[in-house]
Amino acid sequence: MEMFALEVFNDEGNCCTFYSVRWENQGISETDKFFQKFQNDTTHKISLQKLVAFLEVVMEEKGAQESFFRLENDAHALPPQGKRLVNEVTIDFVNFPLRLYCLRLSDALIVLFNGAEKTGSTAQGGKTSMVFAEANAFAKRILAALYQKDIFIENKRKFVLYNGTDEIYL
Repeated sequence: MEMFALEVFNDEGNCCTFYSVRWENQGISETDKFFQKFQNDTTHKISLQKLVAFLEVVMEEKGAQESFFRLENDAHALPPQGKRLVNEVTIDFVNFPLRLYCLRLSDALIVLFNGAEKTGSTAQGGKTSMVFAEANAFAKRILAALYQKDIFIENKRKFVLYNGTDEIYL
């Protein structure tokens, strides 16, 4: 099975550290692939901006509250369902066209994966099917590594390998 790195994506927030995964033979993380896929897509530009605002403002100021995530088997998905108040602005996630898959481990630690446009009635259908399956495979391997004590969570916001190094390949 191919190895992947578990890398810090953003640890500058007050409440959360975001990690991402990067296949060993790839130059960029799965989360970067998601953002690159939609950053110049005029159809989804506003949706992507809403999702980024949600990640930056809500998650970094309030923490990764469980209600902010959709449970998707072993993984989770963003954005949450419904409408959310962000800095006195209501963000409407009803029928939201994008899904970003992740693994919420606590209010302070999230591993972001890849995502896609939501075109099917379920995560297993449409354009999300491949990234959904991959996100669940990543989540299973990370959860197994934590359970087997191959990796640990230090100070609630940082992964470390059993030997104390920050460079983690699973």
